[in-house]
Amino acid sequence: MTVSKTYQISREEMRKYRGQYVAVMDGEVVASGKNLYKKIEELEKKYPGKKIIVTYIPTEDLLIL
Repeated sequence: MTVSKTYQISREEMRKYRGQYVAVMDGEVVASGKNLYKKIEELEKKYPGKKIIVTYIPTEDLLIL
């Protein structure tokens, strides 16, 4: 069984990418922006078989109870 590693976004990155989508590959942010469709397609072609994780960085702090 293969277990994928998680990526913890730092506070600095949270501030830098606030209000954007972020694509993470191999533990590094490889793309960011409001729309990542074209960039994700490019990354999938360039690195076939690599796992790309996409998440949204909210504009404000969230409190999850």
